[in-house]
Amino acid sequence: MTRIAFGRNEHGAPTFEVTDDSYGAIGSLLTSDVQNVPPWSLDLLARVEDVRAGRSAEESWQGNSWGVRITPRGLYLQDLYSDWSENYPLDAAHDVMIKYWMFLTAGSPNEATAEVNEWEAKAGRAHPCRPHL
Repeated sequence: MTRIAFGRNEHGAPTFEVTDDSYGAIGSLLTSDVQNVPPWSLDLLARVEDVRAGRSAEESWQGNSWGVRITPRGLYLQDLYSDWSENYPLDAAHDVMIKYWMFLTAGSPNEATAEVNEWEAKAGRAHPCRPHL
């Protein structure tokens, strides 16, 4: 079942729709904090994958409106300006983030590959999600 879908508004800004309200926080994180910036999407995905695979015990990330804490127990989101928070299993968070990556790079496989290559050059390592990006 699809719990979240991404699209664009009349101005080209990313939007989301959910069929499960609990996915609103991660939709807001991706559309408001990651926005249209593929490297930020890749960075957040790498952090989730590193914890999921046991390469890191904990990671964090902060955008302009969300604080993110990633542990083996899940991805915890906290709105920086309200008491809105949500927890997601890492597999579910990973799946939504991959869906957002695909949305951001839809129709442009060459650009997607270039973005991953650039991220890897800056990070000095292969992106941990490369096999399924």
